[in-house]
Amino acid sequence: MPCIVCDETSEAVVWKENGYEGRLCPCGTVYTSPEAAPGIIDPRLDNHSDIFYSRYALTKARWVQRIRQSGRLLEIGCGQGHFLRAAKSLGYSVAGVEPHPERARRIQDQLGIEVRCSLLEDLEWQNASFDVVYHCDLLSHFPKPVQALRKMSSLLAPDGILACEAGTLGAIHPLWYRWIGQLGFPQHRWLYSPKSLRRLFADAGMQILQMQHFGLAPAVVLHRLFVMASGLVRRIHRNSVSQERQGAAGTTVNRDVQGTADAFYDVVDQFLRYRIGAMAPRLGPATWWIAARRAVEVS
Repeated sequence: MPCIVCDETSEAVVWKENGYEGRLCPCGTVYTSPEAAPGIIDPRLDNHSDIFYSRYALTKARWVQRIRQSGRLLEIGCGQGHFLRAAKSLGYSVAGVEPHPERARRIQDQLGIEVRCSLLEDLEWQNASFDVVYHCDLLSHFPKPVQALRKMSSLLAPDGILACEAGTLGAIHPLWYRWIGQLGFPQHRWLYSPKSLRRLFADAGMQILQMQHFGLAPAVVLHRLFVMASGLVRRIHRNSVSQERQGAAGTTVNRDVQGTADAFYDVVDQFLRYRIGAMAPRLGPATWWIAARRAVEVS
């Protein structure tokens, strides 16, 4: 299986997970090998917590507004509708595309927003002319990301912009992967470097207007500490309370405590990702807010 960005193959394995190898290509992309068999990856599944989408939805919508103040906005993969709700509150005319039928129906019923239940690859939208097409953290999931970007570009008005969030976890030291623990293979097919991410947009005929960097090193360190603390708590609990004495009531309490801890972790993680990450040095993994438009052809 070759790299999706430069079509080269590599023998440099930097990570193994779920029976797949992450191979580092010379362009900086880490790609999964072998290719996942048809039906293995369900595009309707999402491993991010709800807080990942809701906590800074309005902040992201305001960032988009600084680039394109108003107009028609389409979100690809709109999930529970947090970003669409935020964009609508800023005055955009919004619509969404969501492959999960229940989520698509819930957004339409509760928010009164048009949502088409479809994969991007299967989407048919006649006379589409959106001022903004937005998506969050999808470029690592598309089987053919260049074609996906071209499809999103085709939904834009002539002067429309594509706005998205995309991570760069390629071309970094493998120690970061051990600290992260799980990279999400094979759902995450491609881990880009900043260089290969720019090349991906160029190959899709897109000109990047703006890239805003958020360093993930503080969030990764938090994740590592949280995993270590959780393991320690579980070991202490197993040593101090027998399963028979704990009973169903104790199990319920433990689930509540774990749920509270997980929610607190998610809130702190988002703060480190976007508030502290905006000031973090360009070291290790990162996420980017990207704005692009169709490249101008020179005759």
